[in-house]
Amino acid sequence: MLKEERHRYIIERIGRDNRVYVTGLSEELNVSDDTLRRDLVELERLGLLTKVHGGAVLKSNISLQFTERLNTATLIKQQMAAKLVLLFEEGDVILIDGGTSNLEVARRLPADKHFTVYTNCLPIASELSVRPNIELVMLGGEVFAPSQVTVGVSVFRMLQSVYPDWVVVGISDLHPQKGLTTSDREEAIIKRSMIKQGGRCAVLAGSEKLGTARNYHVASLAEIDYIVTEDSKVDYIKEHWPKGTYKVL
Repeated sequence: MLKEERHRYIIERIGRDNRVYVTGLSEELNVSDDTLRRDLVELERLGLLTKVHGGAVLKSNISLQFTERLNTATLIKQQMAAKLVLLFEEGDVILIDGGTSNLEVARRLPADKHFTVYTNCLPIASELSVRPNIELVMLGGEVFAPSQVTVGVSVFRMLQSVYPDWVVVGISDLHPQKGLTTSDREEAIIKRSMIKQGGRCAVLAGSEKLGTARNYHVASLAEIDYIVTEDSKVDYIKEHWPKGTYKVL
């Protein structure tokens, strides 16, 4: 089989199954494991998949543009946010990263409780700026326009003095082996810094974000305390993803 035919077959399989394995493909295509690994490296370089241990996973197609994601799957985002905010307690210090799902978390912070919120997300800061029960701190820095968040050294330095009760990290991809990844290096640095400041770490991940990965590592599943997903995926994660200390809501 020609290389172009193998590549087409691999892309068709990963599009259907979301994941492929080197050993399985080598048997199906009657080529060596080394040949398949080289194929996967080349396809990853073309941005068509993401290599993981033993194979490859579907490349996430979620847009990085905040405005493009703002009005998608709104009801699911609202339902996930509602599950998470039930865990917040009076006086909690909450560090909220960017993302349209996290914007729904900010919107659903109960009005009868007082919180201190640190955020690097412009829309979240705007949403909370008129809330009298919220002590709001904006993490100032260089604006990464596609995600509507601030990044850079000044954000990193401000984070060093914050020890939150909760860290709500915005994600576009969550994989059972690769964990949390993103496609922008600067964003990855800030997200990692947020998680390292301690507190309970939560991520909101609808079905379109599960099982996909990008280029820059943010955190492993072991560093996440809560995976909040849509109701139809809760049992799936509990049954099929690696067992860990994280809870699935």
